Amino acid sequence: MSFQGSLEDLKALVSRLHLQGHWMDEGPLQSFSTDSGEHINFWPTSGELQVKGHPQPSHDLAARLEQAIANQGG
Repeated sequence: MSFQGSLEDLKALVSRLHLQGHWMDEGPLQSFSTDSGEHINFWPTSGELQVKGHPQPSHDLAARLEQAIANQGG
């Protein structure tokens, strides 16, 4: 999956999903870690976006994220 907006745009989008968790700056990788154990990994330079974690919750989160990106036109 990819996201062509800025890190701030992604943070706003994730905020609209009402996820509990926190952002971490890991150098070239920015990561949002949910309280339930899933991770949204974002590489701002390439726009690559990954969702990792337990299979079903991460699949559901990826679907929500893809829908949110599509709805904002990004």
